Amino acid sequence: MLIGNLKSLGLFWTNLANNQRYEPYVHTADIREFDKRLVNEGLTFLTETLPMLGKALDSFHATYVWTCPPGFGIAREVEDEVSPSELYGPEVWDIPLFLGDAVEAALKGDSVAVDCVRQLAYVFYKLEVDYGEEKREQFLANFRKIDGDLLSVFNGVDNYRDAVISQMGRIIGRVLSDSDPLDIVPSHGGGATACRTPNWKKHHRGLIFYEKLDDAYPYSDYFFYNPTHLVDELERLENSIPQSVPRARVCLVPKDSRGPRVISCEPAEMMFIQQGIMRKLYKTIETHPLTSGQINFSDQTVNRKLACAGSKGLNVATLDLADASDRVSLELVRRVFPPRWVKALEACRSEETILPNGEVVKLNKFAPMGSSCCFPVEALCFWACAQATQQLPIPGIGLGTVAGRELAFRKADGDVHVYGDDIVCVSSSYERITRGLEIVGLKVNANKSYRQGPFRESCGGDFHRGVDVTPIRVRKVFAESRTSIVTNADLINLCIDKFGYTGARDLISVIETSQGYIYPRTELSLPATVRCCFRASNEAFFRRRFNKDLQRFEYRVLTCISESKRRQLPNWEELFRKQLGKSAFSNDVSSSWDFIPRALETKDVYAHPASLQDETELPGWYTDSHSVVTKWVWMWLG
Repeated sequence: MLIGNLKSLGLFWTNLANNQRYEPYVHTADIREFDKRLVNEGLTFLTETLPMLGKALDSFHATYVWTCPPGFGIAREVEDEVSPSELYGPEVWDIPLFLGDAVEAALKGDSVAVDCVRQLAYVFYKLEVDYGEEKREQFLANFRKIDGDLLSVFNGVDNYRDAVISQMGRIIGRVLSDSDPLDIVPSHGGGATACRTPNWKKHHRGLIFYEKLDDAYPYSDYFFYNPTHLVDELERLENSIPQSVPRARVCLVPKDSRGPRVISCEPAEMMFIQQGIMRKLYKTIETHPLTSGQINFSDQTVNRKLACAGSKGLNVATLDLADASDRVSLELVRRVFPPRWVKALEACRSEETILPNGEVVKLNKFAPMGSSCCFPVEALCFWACAQATQQLPIPGIGLGTVAGRELAFRKADGDVHVYGDDIVCVSSSYERITRGLEIVGLKVNANKSYRQGPFRESCGGDFHRGVDVTPIRVRKVFAESRTSIVTNADLINLCIDKFGYTGARDLISVIETSQGYIYPRTELSLPATVRCCFRASNEAFFRRRFNKDLQRFEYRVLTCISESKRRQLPNWEELFRKQLGKSAFSNDVSSSWDFIPRALETKDVYAHPASLQDETELPGWYTDSHSVVTKWVWMWLG
């Protein structure tokens, strides 16, 4: 007998399976089999066993080989008589007992069936679950192993590898030639730090002195508002605790059913400078003629549109990198970035990290996830490597598209689009780019990379023959977290976007019953509301008042609010903090401190959300993002 969260999750899946869109593929026997296995196997069936079916289908689209996953009985063998592509057969497929008709239709190229299998298999794949100590140790061991393997990447003589790295250096040098890594506006981020300092204390804590950081970014210039501030706080700076080696702290945070995400909490002083370098790199890369439109940090739709086009037959391939950030070695960055940028990046880089068990690991990677410089540096490295490999001869593959010496002045003919570790390229360059990425220490996940056939995925968008087959994913158990009012509303809106309001009605009912709250319907994009047409309005369920000042009706609804608290009296640090926040609204920052007297302009898309949020607070007041409360508020619903 199912009770509590497991019952509501099972009911959600059943309503998905009964959706009119999937009616031809899902039968009563499939529902009964699901209910039986859920009772016998529990949450593991939802988060581990079911996703194996989706992985097998995705692997089939990448490798053209179908292997029925273990744990699913074979119902029958089917010969591929009408292959949707020459790539697929003919061959004999083992069709599973569970969802057999849907799987068979998906293998034969039915896009709706592909969506059906992936939706029902992956719906709970990203669910945050608790992990045992064994799982944590497994991820930490993998973290150590990958870092140790980086030592051997550049061992021995490899002329092709050296040529790729040399070409990467020319490309990156061209992109960063007019950008000064010292011309930054630093800021504290909103994340956790190695010293476990809360956000409101980051400007007020005693500074820890790192000699290499001070050599590149003098504390007197970057950590104080002006010379008067420095004089008033000189004793604090002189008494700061010297540390010879910056040390980060490894944390394991919830990711999905596969296990936790291993991230690095950086020292506050390092993160302060990293945030400035990050925004500098973002703006430089997205506006440079060579990289503009090809490397993106604020728009994932470019990669998604290309993936969709590739699924319809366009000459487009998508690549997925395994453990991308952990495989960018420090040695690679030293070899391909200009010397002044290497000095700047190393100055704010943690050389060691401490694991949860107290073990100290010397880092061979440039930076793990958690460092603000990780994302832009890896993206630039991936793009430069892909471009370089298209211009160099590869043994057994042939010549590239452009002579190597020409790349410094224009892009290669085959454009490469990068968003983080999601890479999109022309299919004809797939082998060349894969070879180049792996020769510099990276690893392409062959089972999740697609260059032929009707399936592509990039930046969270999955497409089959031009049809969006991206599954809705439940990430948190219904009504369990403090922010469930908002997260469940977001899930409902995803269901409406995919199935329409009528098709999602049963799913909405499950979520609202679990939450114990009926969400207001509105056409406006408001937090903790359901977006739908005015005909589905349910205003009658909520208290109403007329706001005379704004001349409108408002309704009493639930939402999540982060409370503001006064933490400090106005002082130098608060003035410094507020002026740094103003930089988030400046269109053009030409010098580290030129932004201070400027009037507020358009919001910078690269600014950290914490900076934007703090800008609205009075000096001494802080928004406590970790103390979210659910409150009844009066809201206009349109």
